[in-house]
Amino acid sequence: MYKVMIVDDEPSIRTGLPKLIDWEAYDFSISAVARNGKDAVQKLKLDYPDLIITDIKMPIMDGFGLIHYIRNTLNDHKMPFIILSGYDEFEYAKRALQYNVKSYLIKPVDEEELIALLCGIRKELSQDDSFAGFYRQRVKSFNHNYQEIEEFQLLTEAIENNQADEVKRLIDLIFHRFAEEKLHPNLVQIHLGNFLMKVLTLIKELGGTAEAIESKEKLLAVHVSNLNAARLKNIFTEVALAAAGYLEKLKKSCRIINRVKQYVEKYYYKNLKLKDMAELFYINPAYLGQLFKRETGMLFSHYVNEQRLENAKKLLARTDLPIYQIAERVGYKNVDYFIYKFKEKEKCTPMEYKNKQTKA
Repeated sequence: MYKVMIVDDEPSIRTGLPKLIDWEAYDFSISAVARNGKDAVQKLKLDYPDLIITDIKMPIMDGFGLIHYIRNTLNDHKMPFIILSGYDEFEYAKRALQYNVKSYLIKPVDEEELIALLCGIRKELSQDDSFAGFYRQRVKSFNHNYQEIEEFQLLTEAIENNQADEVKRLIDLIFHRFAEEKLHPNLVQIHLGNFLMKVLTLIKELGGTAEAIESKEKLLAVHVSNLNAARLKNIFTEVALAAAGYLEKLKKSCRIINRVKQYVEKYYYKNLKLKDMAELFYINPAYLGQLFKRETGMLFSHYVNEQRLENAKKLLARTDLPIYQIAERVGYKNVDYFIYKFKEKEKCTPMEYKNKQTKA
């Protein structure tokens, strides 16, 4: 089923055109409707269609602005367009032909004319699918392992170090290699997808989430009918730069949490509060709390308590200090609360623990 986006500032078109014909009978489905070109650009990021039916005259961004964006910014020269307009003017038709537009329909849309166009477009799209399938069947026998070439390893390092210019340079080299080998864009997409999985693994190892890299779906889900090396390169560059920035942010977060942990390990006996830590490290308290939980798996207050109890165990094993003094030394003002927390964690009282250590 091929996806269709309808772009028109007239509500009657946006609601009426999807009901005009039985789209599914011709292997099409309406995947999105947009109010103007700018609205369409935003929705392209969520779900890339196989066909766009667009009005010409619209506010903010008109139909030609949208076509120009897809042809030039996205470098997608295959996307089929059907132009809708209430203006039967030769100049519009001439401009449409310059953008490789499939047809130019005058409102109100003629049902039979639309069906005829869809049948022709479907035939072209299905031919592209068959062509790509031919290449996909041969992926396993492909001899070049692009995951092992030097540029890919260097690209991983550049992404890890957030070196934007180096990332762009290496991507240029990689795509030059693809061009030299005359790889079909479908194979290029597969190799880029494999590399992306490695980058996402790095992100997860630092406690990040794959969902944070918004553009990754565009790289993996570009429909075969819209595949071309230039477009894949643009999306891959966007993904790589986004990943580099996100990894830098994650590493910065890890550094902050490590500093907080080091401070707690040194000053565990003080009255440590998350709010005070946030002020000390110039960070929002709520964000620090979320960050600390994500990086350590526990609340800040629990971590402080863990450090206090670990140091209490050392004092119990190595000194003859009374229990109340040990409680005070590790930061508990109330000895009963100290005994309660110790027993909760160790399943025995501080004195019982001390006696076990003495016997051992």
